[in-house]
Amino acid sequence: MSAAPGAGRPATVRVAVHRSLDEADTGRWDALLGPRGFYAATPWLRHAEGTAATPPYYFTAFDGPEPVGVLPGYPLEHGTPFVFCSPGRVVDSIHRSATGEDAPWTAELLPALACGGRNPSHTKAGVHAGLDRARQHETLAALVQAAEREAWAADLQAVSFLYVDEDDDLLRGVLTEQQYVALPGQTAYSLPVPDDGSFDTYLARFEQRRRVKIKRELRALDEAGVTYLTQPLTADIIEQLAPLELALYAKHGTPADADAFKAVLHSIADRAGPAARVTTAYLDGHLTGFVLTFTHRGEMYARQAGFDYAAQGKLPLYFGLVYYELLRTALAEGLSQIHYSTGSDRVKLSRGCTPRRQFAYVKARRAEHGERLSHLAQHWSSS
Repeated sequence: MSAAPGAGRPATVRVAVHRSLDEADTGRWDALLGPRGFYAATPWLRHAEGTAATPPYYFTAFDGPEPVGVLPGYPLEHGTPFVFCSPGRVVDSIHRSATGEDAPWTAELLPALACGGRNPSHTKAGVHAGLDRARQHETLAALVQAAEREAWAADLQAVSFLYVDEDDDLLRGVLTEQQYVALPGQTAYSLPVPDDGSFDTYLARFEQRRRVKIKRELRALDEAGVTYLTQPLTADIIEQLAPLELALYAKHGTPADADAFKAVLHSIADRAGPAARVTTAYLDGHLTGFVLTFTHRGEMYARQAGFDYAAQGKLPLYFGLVYYELLRTALAEGLSQIHYSTGSDRVKLSRGCTPRRQFAYVKARRAEHGERLSHLAQHWSSS
């Protein structure tokens, strides 16, 4: 068995910085990320780079010749469309939740460097699992410090890690040590896939009343003749998906741009490769719903969905497609988790998902903004 990088000698961590994924050393990038790491992994990074207004940063830590840590970072300007990854928008939302008041000063946290993945899901930095804990800590610290140096050199106003999982003790410890302010974040949800490959084992997790309800939903879908198909994301299917996604936006009163939606899906199809798939539901041969997923390193990630609400009527198609059919696929493929990101708390809990609290870590360049962030954190912790 080979020794871990750097074993038996003083730590010599250095960090290489690149602005293109093709220039970075990505041979071991994905393997360093561990579970819940897709949105910091190379399939998603290629899509995110292709749709970025400003070239991202790719920080790679080396201990000798071996890459031992990785971290992506995204410069976000004022007016960025990626609002859920913007520290200005996220801190303002936290401030409103804590005080009931807007915080106009949070706009001055932009432009910023959003680290750990451009997606409101799991903020990740990768580190070699074979390193001892002290060297893992040192590696992550070197990555965070390199990100700050680049941010301040580019005259950015904040560095953020907005969706850090509560059980990511290493990253949280480094960020605390580096004087980032920790604010209350979202709750992310994941569905553990039974390792015996049995849907009945999933049903057995629930108390009887919920189990009866799920069986009733499954029976209604079966009797209605709903069928499902999992397929690659292609240009042809994208054109069919757009009206369903727009219907979902309309239902929730959210403005939507059909061309922008299709452009994002075409980018994912072109750049995320076989990781991206779409599972579709059909009723009487009519496309009635879809969910876009990514499958990566033994885990599935559900990203977005859409439905023909008029066609489905009162059928529980959402549950059948987004939970039961994805679970059947995960069981058949031997996957370990389905990750559902944040939001819709009660629905996700009702279908067996496990919650995981998250924290938003932010460091401001200007002292007055740092003081405001600290005051907000104190207000939250004392409430």
